[in-house]
Amino acid sequence: MKLAPYLIIFFLLMIIFWQMECNQPKDCTNDQVVIYDTVVDTIVLPSIVYVPKPVYRDTGSTQWRRFPVDTFQILSNYFARFAYCDTIQFDSNAIIIINDTISQNRITFRKPQITLFPKSIHETSFIEVSSPIRRSLSLGFIIGRNPNQFSFAPSLIYQSRVRSSFIFSYDVLSGDVYIGIYWKLWR
Repeated sequence: MKLAPYLIIFFLLMIIFWQMECNQPKDCTNDQVVIYDTVVDTIVLPSIVYVPKPVYRDTGSTQWRRFPVDTFQILSNYFARFAYCDTIQFDSNAIIIINDTISQNRITFRKPQITLFPKSIHETSFIEVSSPIRRSLSLGFIIGRNPNQFSFAPSLIYQSRVRSSFIFSYDVLSGDVYIGIYWKLWR
């Protein structure tokens, strides 16, 4: 019966500390939280305007000579329509194609086909967040010796969510009871 007041004090202290733990905010129940952030940046290339380069045209610097001429063939080539497709650029940045129709010695129709491929930069950062501390209950023992006797005390350790620990030990050889509390100093 000599041990009864100590046990009552121990259990009352445990109830007080347990109540202090119940007022703490709830932690997530996930073991591991992975936060990821993806940044997408699109580089828009400036638009390309096709400006035709001037072509040298001979204005009659050669002397005229008389040859037999097929007038029908010359007129048919003059009024005929010729379609041309000129690829200016074809790579990973853009595809630029010029479609021209030439008739009567001039461009009668021009259609540029410009397809730009914007460059996208994807950057993903993964951040691992450690899991919240849960309550734990551990069982162990303490062995010691003082100048008079040897001691052996099985121990029960309770670690709370706020990282404070409570220890209860009972020395089997001498019958002593030990109660302790520990606080975490830094993370």
